[in-house]
Amino acid sequence: MATAWKRPIVVIFIAVLLLELAVGYYLTAIYGFMSGDASSRVANAFYVLYSREPSLANIGFIWNPLPSFMEMIILVFYPLFPGLATYGLAAVIVSSLFAALTAALIVKAGLQFGINKWISLIIAILYAFNPYIFYYGANGLTEVIFIYFINLAVIQTLLWMRNDGSRTLVIAALALAFAFWTRYETVFFGAALAIVVLVWIVQSKQDPIKERLQQVEGTWTVLLTPVVFSGLLWIFFNYTIMGDGFYFLTSTYGNLGQADLLMSDDKYTSLMGHPIATLIFVGERLWYFCIPLMIIFVIRIIERRLFRWDFLMLIILAVSIPFMQVILLLKGGTAAWIRYYMYAFPIVAVWTPYEISQMKFRKTGSTLLIIGMLVSTVVMGMMMNNPKIASDEYEAFRHNKLYAEQEAGAAATAYINENLSDQKILTDSFSSFRIIMGSKHPKNFIITSDHDFKESLDSPTDHEVDFILLPNPQAVLSLDNVNQTYPNLYDQGAEWATLYKEFNGFWRLYKVNKVVE
Repeated sequence: MATAWKRPIVVIFIAVLLLELAVGYYLTAIYGFMSGDASSRVANAFYVLYSREPSLANIGFIWNPLPSFMEMIILVFYPLFPGLATYGLAAVIVSSLFAALTAALIVKAGLQFGINKWISLIIAILYAFNPYIFYYGANGLTEVIFIYFINLAVIQTLLWMRNDGSRTLVIAALALAFAFWTRYETVFFGAALAIVVLVWIVQSKQDPIKERLQQVEGTWTVLLTPVVFSGLLWIFFNYTIMGDGFYFLTSTYGNLGQADLLMSDDKYTSLMGHPIATLIFVGERLWYFCIPLMIIFVIRIIERRLFRWDFLMLIILAVSIPFMQVILLLKGGTAAWIRYYMYAFPIVAVWTPYEISQMKFRKTGSTLLIIGMLVSTVVMGMMMNNPKIASDEYEAFRHNKLYAEQEAGAAATAYINENLSDQKILTDSFSSFRIIMGSKHPKNFIITSDHDFKESLDSPTDHEVDFILLPNPQAVLSLDNVNQTYPNLYDQGAEWATLYKEFNGFWRLYKVNKVVE
């Protein structure tokens, strides 16, 4: 690749990376807020290296492990920079890196499809600095990692459609596998990509239908083998280590287990078994991310290119992941956070260079798409400030309950560091991961991944348990194993435990009363 060709790719990568890191550092280390999902991924990596019983299996068997694997590499430097765990900066570094890689990917795609480098840069800038997308690059969540891999799969598939080469197909296959190790939505996206390949081969080849189907079979074998093998391997790991091949689905800590908490919310229970209402619900959230897609729709009508197979492929890819939410909502299996619908926007963004290359009126079409990206910036920015639509994003920038909960956790960490540095504390790391990562003595915590956690929880007076730390079941997820085992402990205490310290109504520390013989 020529140096002149590389320069805009490198420039956008460095600019996005540095700005994402700066904002991420401010949000976590200075402002003092980080998403619980992002922190928990860091915690899974942290337990592998620094828990009471270090083990690779501590990375967990609920959420796809690739983000935590990458964060684990960064956490090697935790003894030198504790903030990598305490503030969750390991996750910020990873998400910033993949946000920058995605922006660079869009620029590279533009150059590969013969688009002017300035137009490619503008599209990448409008994508990367869209406030919604930019926030997810800085907050340490896994969405931007997943976006990079699915976008890589999309662009490589488009290049395969143009060149019919095996190299691009292999890269798309590997990207799909890495996407699975990042998020479960890959199942629906992978199915959509398989359909796209089927449509392309069947309609573009002139061979007899039998030969075309054989080509589909061979192409699917290359494209899908890595991701199918990854799925089977994940089931195998769950079975051999956790005793249940589908532990990631059946565990009370998993998505479906947490979804049981939604059964008291009429907004979700009213959608169960009602496809029309569910489609309307999804459509009301999906449109925020579909403005560039609607611009493409209009351009294709004007240019009389609407009824072409490649537009059908774009629609299939754009709606594949949000369609997963339709299925889950009908079954009552998702909280339907607005971020679950965001993937249509990045897929269309990386598709845009190909789209421009197919236009009859490139200047007009490019201008309209740039305007659409600008409008998306405004619309998605306003959406982030609507608590009824984007509650997670809205709360991240305001000192509300979630912020107060994290402050309480920080207070618990500080107290334990100052006063209980030589005490054994039993806690469910599902809830207390921030407190554990903030501790100066993380090996003093008896946590879920320890081999004696269950026995210590069932009979704390007979084990080396000095204190029990548990969250308020009304304020933090009630799935916490301590609250599940002792549902009245937080409010009423017990004969064998005495309330020792409370932290702002969110956490209580009970001293275990040892039997003196």
